[in-house]
Amino acid sequence: MGDRLRHHFEEKIAAMPLPAFDELPFNARPDLTPYLLHLTKNTKPEDEFSAYDNLVSILKTGKIWGSSSKKGFIKGPSKAACFMDVPFASLKYVLTPENSDPQSPRYEPYGIAVTKRYAYGEGCRPVLYLSDSETRELKVPHSELWRVVRLEVSKKGWISWLHEREWRCKGDFKLPSTVQAAFVRNTREAESLMKAITNSKSEFKCRPRAVVPLTVMCQGLLA
Repeated sequence: MGDRLRHHFEEKIAAMPLPAFDELPFNARPDLTPYLLHLTKNTKPEDEFSAYDNLVSILKTGKIWGSSSKKGFIKGPSKAACFMDVPFASLKYVLTPENSDPQSPRYEPYGIAVTKRYAYGEGCRPVLYLSDSETRELKVPHSELWRVVRLEVSKKGWISWLHEREWRCKGDFKLPSTVQAAFVRNTREAESLMKAITNSKSEFKCRPRAVVPLTVMCQGLLA
């Protein structure tokens, strides 16, 4: 009787209609968002590009280049493009002075937003937060290590990037012809980017519907 009852409930659950993307609770809670964010940083030691320059390059090429394991953030042989699942207003607490130090930044207040629906369709997925021992025990294939972000807890302390709520796409990420928004630090840069896009539309393979200054969005930045 137990097996028959369980089978009945499994069939009933399987027959239930699944919610559409717009029916998910992204807009019902302040800690959720329907968007993913990719933030840029300066690469001046390699090519003299500022974080703003790199944002413009992304919009012009229509592509986010995947980071490699050489930079220490991606495991395994594959490159991956990285995003954060963080509400816009909370970026103020991500862009801390430590994370945005221009001498060695993890990210700076420049980037783009894409919908989770589009990103999922392009192969973007939430990462797996695992310890090194768990990665070995689960036998994550070497070719799939790009999905793994290290999470270690010991008496010595924590290694944790859970606050980024990271998603990744294997390899490079192709952007749509338009994205919801591009982000820059201040109103002066927002005006400059909008003017550049308006005056040279043919040079931009991806055009944002809005350019948002984060000093306004976040009511000031910590960095």
